[in-house]
Amino acid sequence: MDNHTVCILVYTHDEYSFMWNIMTSLLKKYAPDIKIHWLTNDSTPQELIDTYIPDTWTLHKYDSNLIWTKRFIECLNNIDSEYILFLHEDWLPIGPVIPKRLEEVTNFMYKEKCGFLLSYSHYTRTDIQDGIPTLDPEYRFYKEDNHIFQPAIWNKLVFQDFCISLNKTKHQNEDGECLHFMDLKNCWSIQNTSTVRSLRTTNAYFFPHMHALSQGLWNFTKYPTLENLLQSYGVDTKTRGIHPWWELDTQ
Repeated sequence: MDNHTVCILVYTHDEYSFMWNIMTSLLKKYAPDIKIHWLTNDSTPQELIDTYIPDTWTLHKYDSNLIWTKRFIECLNNIDSEYILFLHEDWLPIGPVIPKRLEEVTNFMYKEKCGFLLSYSHYTRTDIQDGIPTLDPEYRFYKEDNHIFQPAIWNKLVFQDFCISLNKTKHQNEDGECLHFMDLKNCWSIQNTSTVRSLRTTNAYFFPHMHALSQGLWNFTKYPTLENLLQSYGVDTKTRGIHPWWELDTQ
């Protein structure tokens, strides 16, 4: 099979720079051999950039006056990878992002003309499909109706189309219009068949992670070990409340 280039793109804002130390540290630990693109607002203080962003990463900036989807366009135009693993700064890797698995899934995407591959599957997909085997017998590919925005691998051309065609705020990235748009992009997901109902994110195939914040609140109820992880990297976890319910049955 041909090899297809894939990078990681992190979208952020300096208002969330309290997450930068832990996110950059974990990416350096768990994705040392993957090209990283860091996209932040154009008024980000240079001191923050110098402190947290390695010289080996590619820094991009966006105009905060642009609507959210339009903030990506210039950055995407300057990324030469065919596929992009996209996430915000609060989707923390907690295990290795393995290049061999990224190679496997991007080869699958190319072969199947898949525009979007989610790192975990919906229950309904795993219930009604046999799935397509991966190199790991516990994980399978599943056809999806549309998408959950992140963390996922996007065909860069699909990501560009999404951002050019739609005018959306950050909180609209999974609204009905976006879902309808993605219906046409041949979306897939991948999941451990035995843990889809319990460890959908922490046991994800190509990006095991914990989502630190929901609606501005910490996800400590969902992830019992998250608070200690954050504190170990100097994050002040007392400055905001705790989200009480978000998908409690699925880490």
